Amino acid sequence: MNLPMGLLIEAVEPYANNCDPKPELEHAQELFLNKEDAQHTTKCLRRCLMDQFELFIDGGTQVNSGKLVGYMSLAYPEKMEELNEISNGCNEQNEEMGIDEKCEVAHVFGMCMLKEMQSREYEIPKVVQ
Repeated sequence: MNLPMGLLIEAVEPYANNCDPKPELEHAQELFLNKEDAQHTTKCLRRCLMDQFELFIDGGTQVNSGKLVGYMSLAYPEKMEELNEISNGCNEQNEEMGIDEKCEVAHVFGMCMLKEMQSREYEIPKVVQ
């Protein structure tokens, strides 16, 4: 499945307007293209979106796996248990790595989820320009 970049940018724009630092178009593009070497502002955009969807437990640096998997179950309803396992593993990885800056936590967590899902052959939509 392909997702048009323009549609994704349009969908995230109202949420991104509330972020600090203020992201530019290039940061949203990096986010949706899942750039491993993303700019700091891109990492903070991911953190800001995760904050707005209340994905961090008690405002900390652990991601609420139950809530995240609840959102993801719309795309992968038969994979909830496995997604919970992946999310918990990514939380553990961040903790073991000693990552505590929230923008970095959000980015590394997102990259971990993506890699784990790819390694398990999840059908992940492709973003097209």
